[in-house]
Amino acid sequence: MTTFSASDLLHPADESARRHLESMSGLQNAVKTYHKNFSERLIRNSQLAEALRLGPHQLPEIYRLLPPICEAFGIEEPELYLALGPVNAFTTGATRTSITLYSGLLDHLSPDEIEAVIAHECGHILCQHMLFHSMAQFIELTVKVGSAANIPIASTVLSVASHPLRMALSNWSRKSELSADRAAAAYMGSADAITRVMFRFAGIRHDSRYTQNIQPFADQALEYEALRESKWDRFLQWQISQSSTHPLLAVRVREIQSWVGTPTFANLAALAASVRSAPRCHSCGGRTQPGWRHCQRCGTTLIYGGAPAVAATGPIPGQPVPQAGAQPAWKR
Repeated sequence: MTTFSASDLLHPADESARRHLESMSGLQNAVKTYHKNFSERLIRNSQLAEALRLGPHQLPEIYRLLPPICEAFGIEEPELYLALGPVNAFTTGATRTSITLYSGLLDHLSPDEIEAVIAHECGHILCQHMLFHSMAQFIELTVKVGSAANIPIASTVLSVASHPLRMALSNWSRKSELSADRAAAAYMGSADAITRVMFRFAGIRHDSRYTQNIQPFADQALEYEALRESKWDRFLQWQISQSSTHPLLAVRVREIQSWVGTPTFANLAALAASVRSAPRCHSCGGRTQPGWRHCQRCGTTLIYGGAPAVAATGPIPGQPVPQAGAQPAWKR
C-alpha cells in the first residue's frame, strides 16, 4: 500500500533548518543514547504511573483514531496517553515514541479536531522530528544542570557556549510545526479541522455559542506580514517569535490554506481518504472485513452483526466522546 512520504510534507523552512542541524555531527548519537538510557525511561515511568494509556478498552473513542493515521503515514504506532493538563499535546522519544494528549483537548475540541491533533503529532514522527526535539531537550537540561551545580562561571560558560545551538534548535522547532500541520491537513482531507484547532488555541471552545469565522483570523496574518515594512515592527515580531515554541497562530492558518491548493496536497488527501473510509473496528481502529464477528486485531465483538463498525472518524452512536472533569488553564 502507498503511504505518505515525508518529502511531500516538509515545509521549505523546516527543510532548510533541518539541513543546518544535520550538519552538527556527533551530537545526535550521543543524545539518542542518553534518551534511551535515561530520559525516555523517566518519561515512560511517569506516563505509566500518572497518565492513562489509551487502547481498545481505555477511551477507545479516542484511541481508534490513531491506527488509521499510522497506516496512512506508514509509521509504527506510538503509545497514546491522556494526562491532566491544558489544551495541548506533545510527542516524545527518539527511540521509543509516545504521544500524550492533555485533558484540555477533550474539553475544548470536537472529535475531528482531536483527530487532527493526533495526525499533527504523528506528522512529527513521519518527518523524523523526534531526534532533534530530543537534542533541544538535552541542551536545555544540560544548561539547567550547570546552573543547579551552583558554579557561576561554569554555568555562564556553558550557557554562552550552547547559545548558538539552542537558538538554532528553537528556530527549527518552530518551523517543524508547519510540516506537521501539513500532515494533519492532508490526512483530514482539508484545512478545516486543523485550522479550527488554531481557533481553540486562541480561546474559542468548539461548543461556544459565539459566531466563529476562520477567514478573518487568517486575514490577520496578512496585516501582521504588512507590518514588516517597519524595521521596529520587524524587531518586535522577532521578539514575539523567540518567546514562542510554535509559529504564530494566524500565520499557521495562512500557511495551511496556501498549501492545500497544491497538487501534492490533493494526492495525499486522496490517499488518506481511501484509508479513512475503510471499515474498521469501533474499539481499536483496525481494518475489518465483511462477515467478521470479532476484530482480529483486538478481539472486540463487532457491532451491527459484523458489518463495518464505524469509519475512521466520528463518535460511535450512543457513545459520546468522554469529557475530562478538570478545568485546565487556558494556555498553549
